[in-house]
Amino acid sequence: MEWDLLFFLIFAIITVAAAVFVVASKEIVHSVMYLALTFIGVAIIFFFLSAEYVAIIQILIYVGAVSVLMLFGIMLTKRRLTGGERI
Repeated sequence: MEWDLLFFLIFAIITVAAAVFVVASKEIVHSVMYLALTFIGVAIIFFFLSAEYVAIIQILIYVGAVSVLMLFGIMLTKRRLTGGERI
């Protein structure tokens, strides 16, 4: 087995697992963090496919902007924690 294929499979599994945790996580902040991990995994897969420009844009826009925007949106709104305490 070639090393490229092995690393590609490892990152693909990590990306798919993070995507599953985005949906399965009960805490929305954790879901956003898993979503950022999914975006990073997709960017790494783009590197393996020799699409470096798309990978860099993926990191800059989706990880750097969309995920941070979601985190700010969550932190600036009132919400209930899983224990029922309202912040």
